[in-house]
Amino acid sequence: MVAVTIILAALVLLLMLAMIPSWSWAEPGEPPIVITGIAHTSESTGELTYASRVTLKNNGSTVYENDCLKAVFYKNGQKVCIVQTLNGHLLISSYHYGVRFLEGEGCCTPYWNPGEEMIADLSDGTFSPGAQVTVEIVDKRTGKTISKHTVRA
Repeated sequence: MVAVTIILAALVLLLMLAMIPSWSWAEPGEPPIVITGIAHTSESTGELTYASRVTLKNNGSTVYENDCLKAVFYKNGQKVCIVQTLNGHLLISSYHYGVRFLEGEGCCTPYWNPGEEMIADLSDGTFSPGAQVTVEIVDKRTGKTISKHTVRA
């Protein structure tokens, strides 16, 4: 009788576990815009210059108007730079303290399409190897954060 009770309890447990959706065990996915790399070396000499070139990728499925976005960069939790537009052409004529330029397919047209990357060339020394780097992408129209991603430099 005890064996039958244990078997029935095991069957009920299995049925209950089957009712729990499988997605509840899945790890959360990556945000729609991610940091895919941070370069610390000079492009021309390869020497360590703390160059702080951050590569961002539109990892989602949404097409963004890059002028409607701004990027806020943090180093070890402290805000270090705000890029007021992610449109490379419009950045040139704007006040852009802390960022030298933007380049890549995600910033050279008005739209940042899925799978496209852009490089934010921040001032040398902004990030050093081992620092915790966070980028927060904000929709300037609503003020809402649409993506936040953190990596080790």
